[in-house]
Amino acid sequence: MKFLASDYDGTLRLAPQVDPATAARVAQFQKHGHCFGIVTGRALNLIYDEAHRNQVYPDVFICSNGAMIADRDKNIIEAKWIPFERGCALIAYLKQSDFESFTFCNGEASGYHINEHIHQSARSLQRRELFFKTVQSEAEVLAAGRLISMAAWIEDRHRMAQIQAEIQEQFGDIVESYLNRGTLDIVARGVSKQTGVEQAAAWLNADEVYVIGDDYNDLPMIEGLNGFAMSSGVEAAKAAASRLFDTVDDCLDYLESGRE
Repeated sequence: MKFLASDYDGTLRLAPQVDPATAARVAQFQKHGHCFGIVTGRALNLIYDEAHRNQVYPDVFICSNGAMIADRDKNIIEAKWIPFERGCALIAYLKQSDFESFTFCNGEASGYHINEHIHQSARSLQRRELFFKTVQSEAEVLAAGRLISMAAWIEDRHRMAQIQAEIQEQFGDIVESYLNRGTLDIVARGVSKQTGVEQAAAWLNADEVYVIGDDYNDLPMIEGLNGFAMSSGVEAAKAAASRLFDTVDDCLDYLESGRE
């Protein structure tokens, strides 16, 4: 049985919605006896309904850059939590940082904080409108006593890299952070998309494991699992990939052609 784990934004979803033809091709791949997973920086509560709205029904969800793995019915298979007290200290740090806004997730619900002392770009405001219309208060999210992931946004990528270095210096004993185009994803130390895919593949008893992505946070799995990249992806992802594809449909066609 073959298992393809696909990144979501910029890979499976190339427009505001997943192309219906792509959703149908994924279903066909599964009908042929193979497994399909979404591996994403998004938290489970943000990707599960999104996938279903787009008529995509993965066998497994690998969320928060590998920190949480859930089955097709949203049952948690594995979770790697950020140590809570230090995680709260990191939230306090982010509030004083140059990030425009950030989100934090307890595995079931997300909170969203706007740094009012920083100018909010149009993209930041649009992101909140698209993804975080309905969020819980910080107190409600933290009442769970656990944190699975955080994500912070700033338009200035150079400044983002500087803050990432500061975070790793102060909190590198508990977290990993991954730069994306406009986003810094933060998860527990030792977590990556590669570790998440490997755990999901073991749970599925997959015979062959394949991955495809397009961004910087996909690099660990592309490099570690001889993965594929989107031809529209960042140069680093394309350079690390064993093969490039224009769409996930093309990737699935290749995997079922027997040419790999």
